[in-house]
Amino acid sequence: MTRKNELYINGKDAFTTWGVFLNDKSLSSLLEPEPLKDPVSNKSATMDGKQVRRELTPKVDERDVTLTIQIYAANRYDLFHKLLAFKSELKKRRCEFCTCYESNVIYRLDYKSCSQYKSHHRGLATFSLKMNEPNPANRGKEDVDDYENTDI
Repeated sequence: MTRKNELYINGKDAFTTWGVFLNDKSLSSLLEPEPLKDPVSNKSATMDGKQVRRELTPKVDERDVTLTIQIYAANRYDLFHKLLAFKSELKKRRCEFCTCYESNVIYRLDYKSCSQYKSHHRGLATFSLKMNEPNPANRGKEDVDDYENTDI
């Protein structure tokens, strides 16, 4: 089973460039429906219950995603070479993930941390990346990356 052309990160084939691939659970995490923001509501002490504004077009909320990444390498030297190169890509913070299963979808994720790292048999490393998708509504190829255009 080949892993080439399955996952792209920042426009690069993840397997060819770093030996990186996602397990099925991580792929499912990407595909999960995005959460909705809480509706506008008013809870007054003078009224029973609360008033909730009915929204015809609810807005999506940010989401945190944990992706289990595996790096495959031919030997220990190759593993460390690929790992260092991938860590340098993560330090850019914004990572655009695309899969062959949804060719028109770009997941714009911000790297937060690595919570777990395991190296197996000198040729395979597994680790969990904590990522944040600040705007799940911004997934189209024509959408602008709003990361650098925001004044906070």
